Order: sequence, then structure tokens, then C-alpha cells
Amino acid sequence: MYALVGVSAELAEQLVAIETGGEDAVHQARTRLRRLRSILSVYRSAFDREQQRAMRARLKRLGERLGRVRDAEVRARDLDGLLGAESTPELVDAVEALAAEARAEHDRALEGLLQHLHGRAHRTLLADLQAFAADPPLAKPGRKHPRRVVRKGLAKAARRVRKRSGQTLEQRHETRKAARRLRYAAEAVVDDLGREAVRIAAAAEAVQDALGDHRDLVLLARHLREKADERVFSASAVAGIALLAAECDLRAEELLAGLDDKLAAIEP
Repeated sequence: MYALVGVSAELAEQLVAIETGGEDAVHQARTRLRRLRSILSVYRSAFDREQQRAMRARLKRLGERLGRVRDAEVRARDLDGLLGAESTPELVDAVEALAAEARAEHDRALEGLLQHLHGRAHRTLLADLQAFAADPPLAKPGRKHPRRVVRKGLAKAARRVRKRSGQTLEQRHETRKAARRLRYAAEAVVDDLGREAVRIAAAAEAVQDALGDHRDLVLLARHLREKADERVFSASAVAGIALLAAECDLRAEELLAGLDDKLAAIEP
């Protein structure tokens, strides 16, 4: 139960892939790390309180390093994807300059991440994580009533998704994180709960995807406007950037269609 051994092994594999330049390795490592943190959070009552809190905190710090790399990578990718055949040369030059900035930021963050991955603290974390996964420090509920822990954890995580729903970008971000946590926790117990866990995970993933894509577009629009104000671009480029930002906002709003139904589908 909880899939700790499998997910921790996948995380270690992807972290090695980062060091060897593996494609999409940062994203895959970040996903595995989030799965582990979600399991430890949703099913916290199964584990010794202090040990699970300490492990979650250590994983969070690694996640922040991975996040800085991944966020810059996504920003560069999204900027590159804005240009089309109809884009003016001035707009192409401006957007490509912004994408180059994002790639440079990515390279700096990746260099820092690689230095960390080569360090003793990281190797110690991996060793401790493997030991934690192989022989989890279970509390009495985790030893005596694991299925009860799972069902209560999923029910509480589902309530948190619905409770966190709101209209601001940050409120929706919290809803997205809650949905992601629920999804990963449900996927970790598919072998135990079967179709019920699959249904919960699918419903949570629908909310996570909609709000994640929405947030990416809103932040991209905000980034475009901020950079247009900071940088010295031609009037034509500034006008083009404004149109691109408006298009991002429009696409973001379209992603919210049906969100209430997606949220309603999340039931423990």
C-alpha cells in the first residue's frame, strides 16, 4: 500500500537522468516527488508524525530546486509557441528575446540543481528516502487499520478540493494543488481500492489539468505585459505583445468552462 517503494525508485531514476541530460527528466522527477509528498500528506496518520513531517520538508526543498528549473523551461517553451506565420518581424524578435531570457534563467537554475545533486546532502536524502520507503515508520493506524486510513485520507483530501474553490488566481492555484494531491494519493492505492481510486484520480486530474493550464496562460499573459513595460521594444512589437497577452487571457477563461461540474465530480 501507498506505493512508496515504486515511486521513490522512479524518483531516483529521474534524478540520475537529470545529471545525464535525459529528456523531460526534471518534469518527471518533480512529478514523482510530488507524488511522494502527496502520499505522506494525505495518509499522514499512517506514519510516525515527526518522521513523515521531516521527510516531507526535505522533499519540499528538493522540489523547490526542481521547480525553478521546470518553471523557466515551461516559460521558454510557451513563449516559443506563441509565434505564428503571421507574426511580424518586430514581434518575432521581441518574443524570441524573451524566450532567450527564459532559457538563460533555466540554464542558471539547472546548473545550481546539478551542483546540489552532486552534493552529500542530496545523496543522504536519497538513502534516507529509500530506507523510509522500504520500511515505513508506521504509526498504530497505519499498522492496524491501513484501509481505514486510506478512505479517511481520501475523503478529507476530496473535501479540501471543494473547500478551496475560489475566484482569484491564487485561490484557484490552491484548488489545483489540492486536486493534484488527491489525484496522486488515489493513484497510489489503485491496487487496493480498484475502480473507486481510479474514479477519484480521474476526477481530480480533470480539475488539476484545467486549473494548471489556466494558470500557465494567465501567468504568461502577465509576463508578456510586464516585459513589454520593462523592455524597449518598437511600437509594433508592443502592440503585438498586447494582442498575444489578450489571446492568452481569452484561452485561459475558456478553460474554466465546466469547472464547476469537474469539481462536483470529486467525491470520496
